[in-house]
Amino acid sequence: MAMRRLWAWFNRWFHWIALVGVTFGLTLAVRSQWSAITELDWAGSWRVILVAAVLFAVAPLAQASTSWMILRLLGAPAPFGAVMVIWAHSYVLRYAPSGALALVYRVRERERVHATREQVLASEVYEHLGAMTAGACALLLAFAGLRSGPPLLGLLVAVPVIVVAFAVRPKFLGRWIQALLRRRGVEAPILRGRYLLVAVAVNLVAWIATGFGFLVILNGLTSEPSPGVVWAIAAYSVGYLVGFVVPLLPGGLGAREGTLIAILAPRYGVGAATAISLVTRLAVTIGEALAVSVIWLVSFAARGVRRLSAAA
Repeated sequence: MAMRRLWAWFNRWFHWIALVGVTFGLTLAVRSQWSAITELDWAGSWRVILVAAVLFAVAPLAQASTSWMILRLLGAPAPFGAVMVIWAHSYVLRYAPSGALALVYRVRERERVHATREQVLASEVYEHLGAMTAGACALLLAFAGLRSGPPLLGLLVAVPVIVVAFAVRPKFLGRWIQALLRRRGVEAPILRGRYLLVAVAVNLVAWIATGFGFLVILNGLTSEPSPGVVWAIAAYSVGYLVGFVVPLLPGGLGAREGTLIAILAPRYGVGAATAISLVTRLAVTIGEALAVSVIWLVSFAARGVRRLSAAA
């Protein structure tokens, strides 16, 4: 009875709880970037940041597309536009500490995409697994292209992620996990291995834009010779994976920057590496805002076209 009352209260005040959570998370993000915001030479660097931000916006849009694709493959007749808008809202909510509000929001809005709670939860798991696996593959492929071994920290994250992605296939452990959940009363749908591979491939292609975005910052803020896009992908992928798996912090806040500094310091020095990592976080945040804004603007435009068509 007490849990039902608590859940009813939570649903009633969800929007205000979400607003407070996101405000708190964004405050942490801005505070962590404040030195970069105040000390940066904006007169000479704003073009670099904006170009990088546009390139960084590709990855969130790719992840949003895989969210719709996975829901459809799990059996939900989800409209593309509705999924993208819900994804955009939940992507903003992930800045709230722990990111739990983003998942709660998706479950609350499941009727808009004609999905069950189990389908929404499964799609969330597969979406993030696809993004993480793409990051792990980008790390291994980039370091292979550089003909050098990845740092141990990157391997400790990348290898288990790839193993998990392989293990959850229906022909391996997927059916066993599904049967185990069914015994507990949970009808969890599972995704075929080749479909998960498609989601990984979509996210992996977006890593090309991410690598060029990070390279723009490296070349624009330092006088060192350009390390090339493969090196940029290799360096950024380590910080990306570490930030992805750190719990509680919104968007891997802090962990990603610290890892990037450790990766960049041998080449650029600690001071320059610190500035690069902070500016990169700023550009990534702007890029995420651009991706969300694109989804919202397209949604508003589509609504306007439908209203005009109905009036005509």
